[in-house]
Amino acid sequence: MDKDNSLSKSELLYELRLQRLENLRLRERLGPCGEAPEVRRQLRYLESTALIDKAIRENTDMDRMMNGLMEVIRDIFGCDQAWLLHPCDPDADSWHVPYRSVDPAYPINFGPEEALPQTEDLAENFRLALKTPEPLPLGKENSVKEVPREAAEVEAKAALLIALHPKLGSPWLMGLHHCSGERTWTVEEKRMYQDITGRIADALSATLFYRNLEENRQRLKHLSSQLFRSQEEERRRVAGEIHDEVGQSILAIKIGIENALFLLEDAQESAKNSLRSASNLSREVIDTIRRMQTALFPPTLRDFGVTNALNGFLDDFSNIYSTMEVRRQIRINEELIPEQLRTPIFRLAQEALYNAGRHSGGDTVTVGLDHRCGSLVLEIEDNGVGFDPKKTLRYPDTRLGLGLTSMKERAELSGGLLKIDARPGRGTTIRVIWRLEESPWDVARML
Repeated sequence: MDKDNSLSKSELLYELRLQRLENLRLRERLGPCGEAPEVRRQLRYLESTALIDKAIRENTDMDRMMNGLMEVIRDIFGCDQAWLLHPCDPDADSWHVPYRSVDPAYPINFGPEEALPQTEDLAENFRLALKTPEPLPLGKENSVKEVPREAAEVEAKAALLIALHPKLGSPWLMGLHHCSGERTWTVEEKRMYQDITGRIADALSATLFYRNLEENRQRLKHLSSQLFRSQEEERRRVAGEIHDEVGQSILAIKIGIENALFLLEDAQESAKNSLRSASNLSREVIDTIRRMQTALFPPTLRDFGVTNALNGFLDDFSNIYSTMEVRRQIRINEELIPEQLRTPIFRLAQEALYNAGRHSGGDTVTVGLDHRCGSLVLEIEDNGVGFDPKKTLRYPDTRLGLGLTSMKERAELSGGLLKIDARPGRGTTIRVIWRLEESPWDVARML
């Protein structure tokens, strides 16, 4: 595909404006004198919009973009202060000016995040600006009204205001202040100001949307982390209660039955058989409770570390899925595993193995835990039927899909990267990597 076809619509429009700008510059140099004023007007308009577009294109961070735009606007209109105020709401209790560009000779004497109380004069300006899409000129040389007291305090003698209506959140107010003397805003300036405002409103909408999206993502990440932590605490509590109350009670029953068998040497064989059956059943219940306790929160994970807990879980897994061979490749010392990663490693291995046992249809699963090139690597590979990871993660309507989504989230919350290598008919490999130290190796290459 050639360069022109690969450009987006906005990039093509930007290139067209630049080309038209060059054509107008050429016409100004070569054209007849009669059309020079119109050419200069068009030239100034295109140069101004090109500067605005450039400031928007060069920044993705909202603060840098908006402050950069205020700098460009102040330069375009030759004024002393350009600013964005929020919220443009006559009923709000306070307001602030987070973005501004000022001439050093005329500073704004309050901070970007400083909340200032609402006044009736300023509320009236908000109402006037919200009523019309056109710029609102203020000052002695303008017909609307005088500048408000707040503007006068920063030495403004003339102002040009306009409301911005981004698609997300409440309206903003953009303003120009001329401080060095009185000023009458021309029709051309007001028209250009209104056109520029539309571009800034679009940029503001996009940056507010992405900022809100990022804040929601961070909030969701924090809530997910809290949920995983709460789950582990609840699992530990339930496992403890199973061990301390249910398990101990059934163990006492088993001991009592065995003691009764010892005392009833001369009893009828049917009575002995009944007691032996009850003893065997209690032993099975104890084994089931131990497996439940291990699944909820294995005591060995807390007392002896993740490698011992993982080996114990693999023993239980082999008993449950007896037709599947488990190959162990755990080649790391427990001391090299950070304490905060032990629970995530165990849970990820647990979920991956359950998925292999329930869904893969294979007869072999390999479990690896190793230290490679400054990173900790967990790998679970089976020779089963495989699946389409993109489809399963995109539409997690099955137990497998929900499990994979949960695994990906748990890996990322613990600082790791999860990669699923699977294709229908080719088996599945799940690999999680945690960077432990600075290394010249690239984690992405290891995945």
